[in-house]
Amino acid sequence: MIQQDNLYAVVVWYNPTEEQAHSLLSYLWAVRHIIIVDNSQKNNNSLLSDIPKENYTYIPLGDNLGIATALNRGCRTAIDAGAEWILTMDQDSVWDKEQLLYYIDTANKYPNIKRVGLFSPRQDYTGHTRHYPADYEEKIAVMTSGCLLSAEGFRATNGFRDEFFIDEVDNEYCMHIHRLGMQVVIVNDALLVHQLGEKRMVRFMGLWRKEYIDHAPFRYYYIVRNNLQLSKLYPEYKTFNKKRLIKTIKRIVLYDRIHKCESLRMCLRGWRDFRNGVFGRLDL
Repeated sequence: MIQQDNLYAVVVWYNPTEEQAHSLLSYLWAVRHIIIVDNSQKNNNSLLSDIPKENYTYIPLGDNLGIATALNRGCRTAIDAGAEWILTMDQDSVWDKEQLLYYIDTANKYPNIKRVGLFSPRQDYTGHTRHYPADYEEKIAVMTSGCLLSAEGFRATNGFRDEFFIDEVDNEYCMHIHRLGMQVVIVNDALLVHQLGEKRMVRFMGLWRKEYIDHAPFRYYYIVRNNLQLSKLYPEYKTFNKKRLIKTIKRIVLYDRIHKCESLRMCLRGWRDFRNGVFGRLDL
């Protein structure tokens, strides 16, 4: 059962703002302890001055070692301290108190909770919400922010894949969970406020407006490289991954008005490095 005594939070920082640091307060009350793993080159411990020191552990890495390595460091620290469940958070994700209470309570009511590798909320990054007919839904993959990871599942997978560095880290973990016979479950009406990339609005072919999530070009390198590696590692999800990759390329070609050529160049570089077995951090 998920309860405050056995629930730890892990949040990964990268050059956080003061406002993002204060987002910890939106879930501090619900967990036993927060572990902050900082991928920044600068030490940001001063941003924690309003939070009692006994409520958090700050781990500065001194460099950007990637989301996977940071999550692994935080989750292993939490499990060593006694965590049975881990709430994984992005620095720009914020919980409404009622939503988080509902999320944990509904997760605890799941009939096969012992088989669950992770629970996920619905992430609201569009400003649009909807209600679902069922309380739960099994998914192939979900985003990491807001997830409740079981310590048992983390130990069984041996954590996140460090060489992915950033993108597809969450999807690989979920696919690994499935392969081990565990479940990935969304609590449908639990809503986490999350910022995913930068929203842009374009007028497509001069006829209608289209809103899409934009990324910096270098992100597409990781998306392409790691997506192709997922299909190699998990051939049972090859169709799922291929569809997502095609959708990403289409989005660049059709909607990107700012850095289309650079984004496509990074996609090509990601494909080339996948073919050559080159992983880890991209040297720009």
